[in-house]
Amino acid sequence: MSFKLEERVDWHKWVTPIGLKEKPLHRWCVFPHSFTDDLVTSLIEEWGLTPKDKILDPFAGAGTTILTAKEKGIPATGYDLSPYAVHAACTKIANYRIERLKKAWATLDKSINPSEWNGTLREYDRLVIQALPGKLLGAFEAIDSSIKSLNCSNSERRFFRLALLRIIPKYSRALPTGGWLSWVENRRNSSSLKTSFEEQVNQMLEDLKANDIPQRNSWKVRMADARSLPDRNNVYTAVITSPPYPNRHDYTRVFGVELMFAFLDWHGTRKLRYQSFESHPEAHPKRPPVGVYTPPKKLMKILSAIKTQDKDARIGTLLSGYFTDMYLSLHETKRVCKEGARIAYVLGNAQYFGFPIPVDELTAEIGEQVGLTCTKVTIVRYRGNSAQQMGKYGRRAARESIIQFIK
Repeated sequence: MSFKLEERVDWHKWVTPIGLKEKPLHRWCVFPHSFTDDLVTSLIEEWGLTPKDKILDPFAGAGTTILTAKEKGIPATGYDLSPYAVHAACTKIANYRIERLKKAWATLDKSINPSEWNGTLREYDRLVIQALPGKLLGAFEAIDSSIKSLNCSNSERRFFRLALLRIIPKYSRALPTGGWLSWVENRRNSSSLKTSFEEQVNQMLEDLKANDIPQRNSWKVRMADARSLPDRNNVYTAVITSPPYPNRHDYTRVFGVELMFAFLDWHGTRKLRYQSFESHPEAHPKRPPVGVYTPPKKLMKILSAIKTQDKDARIGTLLSGYFTDMYLSLHETKRVCKEGARIAYVLGNAQYFGFPIPVDELTAEIGEQVGLTCTKVTIVRYRGNSAQQMGKYGRRAARESIIQFIK
């Protein structure tokens, strides 16, 4: 690399979501390939951020950066294309009055009557019907309807709805394995659903009781595209984010049941899939004007080599589109950041047809092309390649890195 390179493999656990699963509030919803609050805290301390700063996360996911910023008292804004991601993140950072929430919960709990679960009232996509067979789908819909009719604030309804969405994987016959859904044998039925929902709500209430974090309105998450942010110029002093990796994982499929149960129909989900960052073959986004982007020479050499093996050109198209999207994201990041802003992109390298894709190095080069300065690339983890790649080409570790820039 022509950039400063360092290794911090003691941070390796911070670029996996495992550590979030036991953290109050964070554990309300955890996305695959998330980094932890420890990583955000470390960068905040390294950069010396204070409440006078403002952090951006243009790929907010389940809200780790924004929630951690709130815990530290530093204003922050997040954006994401997925309505499920925005719902989860907004629920985590909302300002709650515990007594009001407990009162609403007492009312909701009394309204849930399993004897009235007699089927669905609206149409669902086939995926949702097959994932929640028998009386399950009707039971989930009945609880969801009770939440919607609850006399409380929107943030309180969101709280209960996230609790319901979080227990879908316990009952679903379609579960994420890597970047896809696999069909599994699941014997759970609707008889235990009320108890599972109560347990989830009570855990979330306990998390709120145990946390004393600022109750201001300095944190928000909204739906927006990282390639075309709604902010004016020169707003943020820091960015901590993790774009999708170019690993073919499609989160509209991973969270397909939740999306089509609560937020989108099949057509809306497909539209979201097409507009996603081009990290999987089905993404074909409508992009803003690209401008003067020049693909890195190393990328062009890799694409030329892959072309000899990629018979249907899907991978070459994916990678070309992915780094075009990366250029647009970095260009927008630069536009909305103030001079001197610190920026961190957490990314993982990939491999196709035996050819390594140095995502970190290429991202650093593209960042400099848009006018940022790459201060260092910190390697924090070495991941094994996929089972398919390993079987054909042997075990080859791929870096997972934090690419840091300054404007």
